Amino acid sequence: MKKSFGLTFVLFLISFSMNAQKFEITPQYGYQIGSKYNYNGGYLKLDDSSQYGLTLDVSLSNDMQAEFYWAQQNTSLRIKDVILYPKEEELTDVVINHYQIGAIHKFGYSDVLPFIGISAGWSTFNAEEERFGSITTFTMGLTGGMKYFFTDNIGIRLQSQLLMPINWGGVYVGGGGAGVTAGGSILQLNFSAGLILGFGS
Repeated sequence: MKKSFGLTFVLFLISFSMNAQKFEITPQYGYQIGSKYNYNGGYLKLDDSSQYGLTLDVSLSNDMQAEFYWAQQNTSLRIKDVILYPKEEELTDVVINHYQIGAIHKFGYSDVLPFIGISAGWSTFNAEEERFGSITTFTMGLTGGMKYFFTDNIGIRLQSQLLMPINWGGVYVGGGGAGVTAGGSILQLNFSAGLILGFGS
């Protein structure tokens, strides 16, 4: 359902862009800072890792753009628990996909355009080990950065983004009648750069 909604929105943006002043496609690559969720007796932690993705922007006015953002992170989930795992151990590899829909506001009218933005969407956490399953969460995001254009339609995008998956966890680890269930909100901060390919005028 969520993937279908995301695809529908992307197709809407592409269709809308045919009549819009300008639209941009930006492949991006960056670095995702690790995050930790503390619970009573231990913590769960996602490791730092690289990430890659794609952003589609459609101009709504001279300083506003609608935006769809997708990024994938391949990382590891670790745990430390006072009873089950006294020393930190890796549980499983995890593939995380973020899907965000929002808007950014640009400042200035030169080749350098700072921007800020807000978004909402969902994130999927897919564990390599089947016993941990897959989790989908509602996610909010805040973005800030700058665009620099070499020409009217080619530029670079540098940004930092704070993603806030809500109730991402719900991981059960244990055996022999003992276990731990943990989950909650985490903060995920990333930094990325991308090549802007602009279309329209």
